[in-house]
Amino acid sequence: MERRDVNPGLGERILKEVIATPALKEVFLLQIKDIRPETASGLVKTLLWGDPGVSMSLFGALPDAANWLLEFLLELGRQLNGLPEPLLRDILGRIGAGIDRERLGELPQIYGKLLRRLLLGEGRPPEEVRDAVVSALNRALAALERSTAQLEANREEMARTLRRAWKELDTASLARTARRMASLLAAAARPERGEGEGKGAAKAAKLAAGAAAGLLALRFIKKRTREKRKTRERSRFIC
Repeated sequence: MERRDVNPGLGERILKEVIATPALKEVFLLQIKDIRPETASGLVKTLLWGDPGVSMSLFGALPDAANWLLEFLLELGRQLNGLPEPLLRDILGRIGAGIDRERLGELPQIYGKLLRRLLLGEGRPPEEVRDAVVSALNRALAALERSTAQLEANREEMARTLRRAWKELDTASLARTARRMASLLAAAARPERGEGEGKGAAKAAKLAAGAAAGLLALRFIKKRTREKRKTRERSRFIC
């Protein structure tokens, strides 16, 4: 997408003035060295709940703030891509070593709960929860279909990439995962007590047959891959 030149924002103009003024620049550098992650929580609480007017203005500005953050991250990536590789490795290595992994591990828990509340709600009947889950899955499948349609346009390139990836794929782990998924699907198809035994048994049989066919296909592909690898090694040895 073509980028448009825009006038510098207030934050950029202020930062340029700070950098150009030695005394302010020194204060700025001291503040950067004294960043304490534990103070971020209090800042968020004050911004959200310190004053109703500020809170409402902040909520209204969140879409623009999210887009600003996205552009910030994109430009940061563009600038980092222009650095020499040794310097880039050093910078990213320091970032990785300094990240608090415990805090990072809390992200899925916190935002996973937020997503569950948005998608499923709290205290809703099981039927509504099931409908919400099915609706979310259908949306995900629709997005997946759009993605695969785009990939189909580059079929030959994708086929080459997949062939190269398959040679390095851990097929044993893939087979174990397929077995677990087949077991899960078979359990999901079992009928509840007192109703639908016939239909449940038929579904379970179909799913089990599909799972068995999938496992046979995986084993066949794995066997063919191993045979091709041995053939290449023998031909390399002969040469």
